[in-house]
Amino acid sequence: MADINELLESIDIVDYIGKYVDLEQHGDEWWGLSCFTNEEDPSFSVRQDPPVWYDYSSGKSGGVLSFVKLYHNCSGSQAIEILKRYAGVTGELTEPAEKMQAVLTCKKYVPPKRAEKQSTSKVLPENCMEKYELRPDKLQVWLDEGISKESLKKFQVYYDRFSDRLVYPIRNPDGKIVNIGGRTLDPDWRAKGLRKYTYFYSWGTIQTLYGLSENMDAIRERRELLIFEGCKSVLLADTWGIHNTAALLTSHLGINQMKLLAKLGVRVVFALDKGILIRDDKNIRRLKNYVNVEYLWDRDNLLRDKDSPVDHGEEVFSNLYESRLKFR
Repeated sequence: MADINELLESIDIVDYIGKYVDLEQHGDEWWGLSCFTNEEDPSFSVRQDPPVWYDYSSGKSGGVLSFVKLYHNCSGSQAIEILKRYAGVTGELTEPAEKMQAVLTCKKYVPPKRAEKQSTSKVLPENCMEKYELRPDKLQVWLDEGISKESLKKFQVYYDRFSDRLVYPIRNPDGKIVNIGGRTLDPDWRAKGLRKYTYFYSWGTIQTLYGLSENMDAIRERRELLIFEGCKSVLLADTWGIHNTAALLTSHLGINQMKLLAKLGVRVVFALDKGILIRDDKNIRRLKNYVNVEYLWDRDNLLRDKDSPVDHGEEVFSNLYESRLKFR
């Protein structure tokens, strides 16, 4: 074993943390008392797939390496040595800096080549959402924001008590689940350093659009695709009966998403959050060479900074859509 990542992947996170926390299995999770606070009720949870832990009492979370660093109050290199002893690994492991030096040395002898970032996403089992709960009390957060029960059901929104998040599958154009998105319900997420929206598996480069698979029939029928930035906008539009939508899951159009849209061959209307400079996006500029591209522009200041075009209701969105501009 010569790579740090191989070391981390070889360690069963439940077995390791179980040395320090008395864990009891409940379904796909193991629960115990936090080793970072003086709590009296179990709120420390560990999951093997993906291999992560979450401490509700302190708001801390991570993988096995972060647990070692926090539990032993040590540096990253010291944590690696602890894990090496645990796994019975001897000898030196390849460090990122050493890998980089090797790459730089090789580059001296080969012509420069620009490589695209590869996707690391994998197809997940279709039943991967069955581990999550259908909790009306938790889904109420999005119901209160105007999303209908029918839309939540259509896009399979559930609740994950492990991370206290609403969760939803993200599918590729063929309808296969390639990731799971999560929206935290913790009201103190900013203070705790949590992300409001996150993904349960590594992306690499995103090669899909959220909602594209579910809405493909409506997109092809209308010959138009409305593109939002986030998943909640897709759900709100669906509630209003607007089904030809999808979301980038980021603030810019990725190269593989651009190729996907060019192949789809329908008119693309970008409805990104206010403040996003659509005309400066190089991949959107490239896309207009293949399909008709339009975009929403808030000329009348109907939105606040960082608002989605759907954040102020169906009427405001309709006004923005009717006054959309062509990207020439």
